[in-house]
Amino acid sequence: MYISGLKVRNQYRRLSIVLTTVILFAGCSYFIKNNSNKASQYSKTEVILSDFSKKIVAYYERQNQSLPEDFDERQFIEVLKKVYPDQSKVEMIKRDFKIKAHTIDHNYSVVLCDPNTDAKLMEDLSCTLNRVDIRFWDKESTSTCEFEENWELYCK
Repeated sequence: MYISGLKVRNQYRRLSIVLTTVILFAGCSYFIKNNSNKASQYSKTEVILSDFSKKIVAYYERQNQSLPEDFDERQFIEVLKKVYPDQSKVEMIKRDFKIKAHTIDHNYSVVLCDPNTDAKLMEDLSCTLNRVDIRFWDKESTSTCEFEENWELYCK
């Protein structure tokens, strides 16, 4: 009886080790897959957003105008509807993100946030047209959907 009890205990021990290993592997796989999906999604969005900035800045320059003082997310989308060649990208940004925009100095800032959690994902300052200036989507901590107060540090 004692020997069969040991066999049963050893089988349970092996089973628990196998199950623990499977659960850990599945959890790690999910975490890696989730992060690579985020990188793929948001990297594409960053490229689109910096391209938007180029088009918006060029739009106002061609008209020999400065950005309006009341520039906001509504005007951001209106200009893109006029000048951006791939309207599906404009619609994707409108559909998938909460957008905030405002003027800063003679430029503008646009923030994209998660519409469900209101977490700030990225902020593009039009003073640097070749990249998105502030990334939050790849950080462990979250930030509220607000404009960067110290934007000058990014525009130097």
